[in-house]
Amino acid sequence: MNSPPALRVYAFTWVALMALLVATFVLAHFKLGPWNPVAALAIAAAKAVLVALFFMHLRRSSALIVLFALVALFALSILFGLSAADYATRTIHPTPWVAPAGY
Repeated sequence: MNSPPALRVYAFTWVALMALLVATFVLAHFKLGPWNPVAALAIAAAKAVLVALFFMHLRRSSALIVLFALVALFALSILFGLSAADYATRTIHPTPWVAPAGY
């Protein structure tokens, strides 16, 4: 079995996560229009990659465990895709207890 990484790896990873947290906070105060969610999701993806690689030890694990992590991400992306497709194709109907316009 592999020996655990040195403490400095965890410290540097934690510092990087804190820097990305500060970047998220600072970004929230800028008006970037439609690019705000894109930038926030990119920072969140970077944080998720750091956690997966260093704290979940996927960088040093066997290929089978990495394969299972990728399959889990693929299944999660299918669920998000189906939810987005359902949301995008719904029509909004007024509630039945609301009087139609013009009354």
